[in-house]
Order: sequence, then structure tokens, then C-alpha cells
Amino acid sequence: MKLINLVAPNINFSELRALCQPEDAILLRQDAVLLCLNNTITWPTAKVYVLQMDAQVRQLTMPSGFELISAERWVELAIAAKVSLLWQS
Repeated sequence: MKLINLVAPNINFSELRALCQPEDAILLRQDAVLLCLNNTITWPTAKVYVLQMDAQVRQLTMPSGFELISAERWVELAIAAKVSLLWQS
């Protein structure tokens, strides 16, 4: 499993979809949490998580399909991942 961390909303989704496998995880952090509000995005088949503290700071309500996670759960995902990437495109 790869853990792909997104921290900014300017993402090349074609490249991201090409990289992702169904067993991977995508974590939206910092300003990337705003991406969950854009219902025109075709997300990869990977599970998409949103860091709870970043969503709270931005006062976001999560739409379906996104899982809010704590910092502790983020650490667990990072430990379980074979590769952890910071996605910048």
C-alpha cells in the first residue's frame, strides 16, 4: 500500500489516477482538504482520507466518500504503508 499525501489543491488528477492502485490510500491535508468539496473530481479507486484537524480548522463538513481521520490514525497509515509520498504536481 502507498500512502499518498496531498497538501495543496492544485493536483494533476490524471497523473494521480495513473499512479494509484485500489489498495493505496490518499490523505488530504492542509489546503488539499478543500478538494473534498469539489464534486466534479474523478478520484482514483484508492480510499480517500481527510485529516480531521485540517478539516476542522477550515470548518468543513465531509461529504460522503471521504473518511475523517485523527493524527493517530494518520501515523498508523504511515507505518502500514510500504511507501509514503508527498504528492506535488
